[in-house]
Amino acid sequence: MTKERKLYYGRISTTDGQSIASQVEDAKAHCVSEKDTFIDEGVSGYHVAPLDRPQWAKVEHDLRHGGVLVVRWLDRISRRYDELHATMRRLMDMGVRVECTLNGMAFDGSEADPIQKAMRDAVLAFMAAQGESDYRNRREMQTRGIAIAKAEGKYTGRQRTHDYEAIKAWRAEHGASISRTAEHFGVGTATVKRACAVG
Repeated sequence: MTKERKLYYGRISTTDGQSIASQVEDAKAHCVSEKDTFIDEGVSGYHVAPLDRPQWAKVEHDLRHGGVLVVRWLDRISRRYDELHATMRRLMDMGVRVECTLNGMAFDGSEADPIQKAMRDAVLAFMAAQGESDYRNRREMQTRGIAIAKAEGKYTGRQRTHDYEAIKAWRAEHGASISRTAEHFGVGTATVKRACAVG
């Protein structure tokens, strides 16, 4: 009997407050090997559709015959109701079981009982709606806060959390790759790319 394929998918945007390392550890904690861990970095879950992300495309390809997909939460897949619903529908149709590490919830595409399927789909619809609603509410509050700060002359723009010059200088001095530089500074590769692009 062939062992069921088990993959982990992670995604971080520049505002998530999470790191690749935390999601890699989450994958390990749930017995997913490094070669079966896929993470899209610096990608918005609201503005970039799942199939437009390189790592997610690999996930769907590898799970086309079924298997288990482990995610921290459904918002890693998408923060848009319609996109999350459509993506989960594709996964369900392929017989994929999606497991969320945040609270142990699972959405099983191989479920055959009509009542269980209805309950699964109802919970999924609610969680998809909540994900988009939470994102919109946070964005609205952020926009209002910035507008108030600007009106009061207190807004100075988003502050860098890393010293771009130091990152760029270290990489040049050591002839290091982007990934090695990212590892040295404990940042993502997107941060190193931005630092190197600073003129």
